[in-house]
Amino acid sequence: MIERIAILGGSSVYTPEFVLSAVSHNLNVKEIVLVGREGAKLPIVAAFCQRLLDKSGFPAKVISTTDVAEGVSGAKYVLNGIRVGGMKGRIRDEKVPPKFGMVGDESLGAGGFANAMRTLPVVFEFAETIERVNPDATVINLTNPMGIIVEALTRYSNLDVIGVCDLPGKYVKKVADVLHCASADVWVDYIGLNHLGWIQDVKVDDRSCMGYLLEKLERHKDDGFNHELIELFRMVPTRTVSLYFSRDSILKKQETCARFRGEELHEAERQILDLYRDEHLRELPELTRERNAIWYEETIIPLIQALESKTDSELILCLRNGGSIRDLPEDGSVEVPARVSRRGVKPRAVGSSPRFLRGLFASVKESDRLTIEAARHKSYDCALQALTINPFVPSYESAKKFLKRVIKDESLELH
Repeated sequence: MIERIAILGGSSVYTPEFVLSAVSHNLNVKEIVLVGREGAKLPIVAAFCQRLLDKSGFPAKVISTTDVAEGVSGAKYVLNGIRVGGMKGRIRDEKVPPKFGMVGDESLGAGGFANAMRTLPVVFEFAETIERVNPDATVINLTNPMGIIVEALTRYSNLDVIGVCDLPGKYVKKVADVLHCASADVWVDYIGLNHLGWIQDVKVDDRSCMGYLLEKLERHKDDGFNHELIELFRMVPTRTVSLYFSRDSILKKQETCARFRGEELHEAERQILDLYRDEHLRELPELTRERNAIWYEETIIPLIQALESKTDSELILCLRNGGSIRDLPEDGSVEVPARVSRRGVKPRAVGSSPRFLRGLFASVKESDRLTIEAARHKSYDCALQALTINPFVPSYESAKKFLKRVIKDESLELH
């Protein structure tokens, strides 16, 4: 029995997806604590979650609190799903960088930097609280920018931290579908950083199917695969890799975009919360399902189940490198396959970065390190260095202008 799971950022209108996933997987949990900010949103979401549980007959209890220490106390797992600045912050991360000639994104590049600078101080504060009241908790991070958050927590706290993203699992499933076999029967050699991941090899019954997979993808242009990059590098990238390798075309689209993803989600969240206010609502509305938030059902719950199991499972996770990728810093975060069970999490040694990715990975990791230092020490120089060397930022001049805008938008105090 898991006595308690705490969710930081628990007032998200998508938290009910976690509750329903816990029910569908029959997760053996007694309490689900939603930790959020003061205001009407948290009690509305918590009440709706409890109604979902009551309807299902699932014997768990939903508790809501604005006190972080109270919420995480006694929790075996703490899910970090905070979004500092809310959807308005994400909208800035997407809309502002294109004004400076850069791709806008909440995880990578200039937008990822801005997100990290407003998010890291809050994450560090929460980490100190967890270490003080519940140092043995396992922290499962969902918050973006994933790579920077996981690296910051593993470097500057003693907490057990695991980052999890749904993209690697999606691509394992997509590859399995192309090969007409179950995901569980496919062994994948995966290497990357969060949102910059690649499948290097695929095996079924201990035999490589990579050549066969590449041939099939060449004949059938399946949606969701970047066929140009696959043909060029003979590896399979995840979708967000295109943010780097197709920067020019993506930037052109963003410069003329009438409505960004963050703006769509912001409007949807307002409508969803209004639906949750109805005390008679006892099933997830279609508007919530439209986001297709499968990360709870297919990623978070399976991870918790694996951590509770006696037998090993292999999952692709964002973790402290520790030598898993040989030519990247040991204390940096990477995204690699790992063996998971109640005995712990052990990343697989995947060797060195592919040569064509080595420079990109090294630049991203150094930019991440400098971003963390900028947030910790409120350092203008570290912030400007982090942006200037970031491979998504075209020049020192662009970095300096963008940093000036971020300082204003995020009310940063840098010296």
